[in-house]
Amino acid sequence: MNFILQEMKIDLGETPIENIFITDYMPTADGTYVKVYLLGYKYAKDKQNKFNNETIAKNLKIPLSDVLGAWSYWENEGVIIKHKNNDEYDEYNYLVEFINLKQLYIDKVYKYIANSSEKDKSDKSNYVQPDELISLSRNEENIKMMEEIEKMIGMPLKIREKQKIISWINQYKMKPEIMTQAFSYCINNKKVRNFKYIESVVAAWCDEGVCDIDTMMSYLEKRNDRFSIYSRISKALGFNNRTWTEAEIKTIDKWMDDWNFTIEMILKCLENSTKISNPNLNYFDKILEEWYKKGYKILEDLQKDKKEKPESQKSVKYKVKEDTKPKNKFHNFEQKIKNYSEEELEQMVRKRFENKLDNLGLSIPDKGDK
Repeated sequence: MNFILQEMKIDLGETPIENIFITDYMPTADGTYVKVYLLGYKYAKDKQNKFNNETIAKNLKIPLSDVLGAWSYWENEGVIIKHKNNDEYDEYNYLVEFINLKQLYIDKVYKYIANSSEKDKSDKSNYVQPDELISLSRNEENIKMMEEIEKMIGMPLKIREKQKIISWINQYKMKPEIMTQAFSYCINNKKVRNFKYIESVVAAWCDEGVCDIDTMMSYLEKRNDRFSIYSRISKALGFNNRTWTEAEIKTIDKWMDDWNFTIEMILKCLENSTKISNPNLNYFDKILEEWYKKGYKILEDLQKDKKEKPESQKSVKYKVKEDTKPKNKFHNFEQKIKNYSEEELEQMVRKRFENKLDNLGLSIPDKGDK
């Protein structure tokens, strides 16, 4: 038995695009720039040398300046190389070389290339073996770290940015959770997204011996840094593997700046986190708002929140229930009898007896009659 494929009668062609371009570069690029890249890539695959930038502009119905701007953008991203031709009067129709993104990914992520000084290049402690980098990039903690960093940045990380982060982990011996905290410190707290600044923070933490959440908090507390409070709250809630959003940080700032709560009061409130399965700041915000309205500022004020039981509830005396059986006439007669004294009852009986004798025409003899 043989296997064959049907041949196309008319070859319409196809242009395979690498997934790395789709996942890492396309989401952050301008739509026009993506169109220019794809059309130029198709021309390169088809080896059609008769097309140029003016042709691309005409086919896409966009200005030539947009095409030139697109190639400058992609060159800056490192995915193409512009080669000028020998005609000095034809500056617009240069040769565009498309970089093999698979090879770029191997060079930039799976192999550490030191681009600093010759001293750094000779420092073997900073070098990362390819198999080690492969292991690092597939580690679940590193994957989670990258996801958290992308949430803070608001867009996917580029290849060279991922390469930098992985190299920092190796160079500064930094755990993924601390690297995540460093990005949160810079982006959410300091409002700085520059990678050089973030690396300077990572390097400073490394020099100060920051190796886990506790040492990081201790270091920041000595500097009287507000971020140490965010970290203490995060640890109290068990949020070590995620960072605060900007809205959550504003909520914590409100507790401290507007409501003037101490960290001790906030942590006391967070003790209630054991009562709910998925603790969130909104839950504790309502508790602290109630404390704020009541004027509670110190731990001693919380004693006022303990409500004493009413006096009637402290010692409750239970009475034996009376017989609830139906009452009959004889029972009612018994109740009436209980209301008379013995002498009154005797007089009543004597009176009734005399009335009966009168009706018979008889009389009661005196005690002296025989």
